[in-house]
Amino acid sequence: MTDIEATIREAFEHTEYNLGDVAVNRRQVRVPVRQEGADPDALRAVIEEALGAEALAAVTVTTERIAGEDTVGTVVSFRYRG
Repeated sequence: MTDIEATIREAFEHTEYNLGDVAVNRRQVRVPVRQEGADPDALRAVIEEALGAEALAAVTVTTERIAGEDTVGTVVSFRYRG
């Protein structure tokens, strides 16, 4: 588990959101949230608080099927400037 992944998982531990498999590929990070219709601003705020707002670039929030599951969830993707 990368430091970024561990930090994000820890940040979401005490929220109402359940995460799927956080993926880190070089500096691209993908955070799948299993709850459909999760508040994009709230998700971004949790990640910004954990990593620092200056560490995030090109943040996108989409609704899609979570890999291999029947669940439709919210996915936050961003570039990490760490």
